[in-house]
Amino acid sequence: MPARPLNLPQQLTAFTCTIDGAGRILMVRHERLGVVRWEVPGGHVEPGETAAEAAARETAEETGVVVTPGQIVADCVHHWRGRSVEIVYFEASPRPPFELGTADARISAVDWIDPAELAPEETSALGWPVVQHVASGNSSVLHLGASHHQTSAGWEPLITWSRLCSE
Repeated sequence: MPARPLNLPQQLTAFTCTIDGAGRILMVRHERLGVVRWEVPGGHVEPGETAAEAAARETAEETGVVVTPGQIVADCVHHWRGRSVEIVYFEASPRPPFELGTADARISAVDWIDPAELAPEETSALGWPVVQHVASGNSSVLHLGASHHQTSAGWEPLITWSRLCSE
């Protein structure tokens, strides 16, 4: 008997990896599922939006910084609780002037973070490999697979596989 294909609901989210002139990356300290971690700004793509438009909109909403998205630097397929979310990460350039800030109650801080000073245990498991990839200057696209697992802090993402592809 052939295996039946899974028909998981598919969603698309888009994030930006915005680096300033000092090599710092724009990040938000965000609460998800009761866990607070640093991550790059982004969120769900709305109907009628491109992924790049959503990444720019979400970044402005979450940080106060208007950005111009560039090329895709990473993507992830995240499977959890019967759904599948595709995540796309764009490199982005900030468009001054800007003032950091947000009205999102789930975000406790917005800042430019030096990737060398970022601790993996304080960073979203989905964001950590992407930030390290972008900070290294690697021109390949990072592809990730992820799920979630229970930790002492709560439900957190878990990277299940990764690979680099020259594109």
